[in-house]
Amino acid sequence: MNKRERFYAAVRGEKIDRPPVTAWVHFLSDHLSGEQTAALHRCFADAYDWDVVKVMNDYRYPIPAGVQTLEDAASLRAFKPLDLDAPCFAEQLKCLATLRAALGPDIALIDTGFDPYQQVLRNVGFDQAPNLWKHQADTLRALEIVADNICRYIQAVKAQGVEAFFLSINGAIREGFPRGSSQQVYETFQRPFELRLLQAAEGMVRILHVHGAGLDLGRVLDYPCEVISISDRLPGNPSLAHLRRITPKCLMGGIDETRFQERTLPAIASEVDDAIAQAGRRKFILAPGCTIPSFSPKRLLDFLRDYTRRI
Repeated sequence: MNKRERFYAAVRGEKIDRPPVTAWVHFLSDHLSGEQTAALHRCFADAYDWDVVKVMNDYRYPIPAGVQTLEDAASLRAFKPLDLDAPCFAEQLKCLATLRAALGPDIALIDTGFDPYQQVLRNVGFDQAPNLWKHQADTLRALEIVADNICRYIQAVKAQGVEAFFLSINGAIREGFPRGSSQQVYETFQRPFELRLLQAAEGMVRILHVHGAGLDLGRVLDYPCEVISISDRLPGNPSLAHLRRITPKCLMGGIDETRFQERTLPAIASEVDDAIAQAGRRKFILAPGCTIPSFSPKRLLDFLRDYTRRI
């Protein structure tokens, strides 16, 4: 199997030589051109020979000029439609096109995106969430605009032939946990827009990254996607074995990203073995539950790749 074939076989639950393995890091690339960001991804992919390349998207969604908080509803009314030549879209599209030309057709690319509610808060400040609820009508208008912009971007990604879209959502995090939300906030500000982005990505392999700890999987099990990515090793989150019982979809996870850089080689091997024992060899992509630290040792990453090839 080449890497692209292995990826699709895992997603579809077909016979496979071994589960694909991948990992990803943030490159702090918001200030770089798409070509420069692509070069960082290519170096990382070449160094570790991953089975699939998850392309980080660190080009932050732009906050309107002058907006510092969301205390005033006028800050939400400042969000406007964007063209695809906006840097946050144009540079990522350049990055994807550059990577495709450099890596060729035999390895799948996974682009990364975030739900509209998260896009607003992660750039203004997550402590502004109460203000979004205070200005519900203006928040919904702003989220509609952001969602429209992102959906047009997703269509452009699809048109480039990128195989998969990794949508990171916070919508399943229960209230009381970091970045968590009440059921009312979830149903009003998160779910409708998360679904819109997944619908826009139909035809690609949609990887639903259910981010965070303290997850209520019941909120998202009906989402249209082909793969569910989760930090299954975080306390309080469902295990891969539990996920295997409640969903027929391909699973992605198994590696504790929060402790990866401090593990011994036998500990990593044991975690890989345990992940395979829980999830099985089919419909499974071995990966960290989320981004690994950028200072993770090469020795550990080399071992993760090499050990997985012997499974």
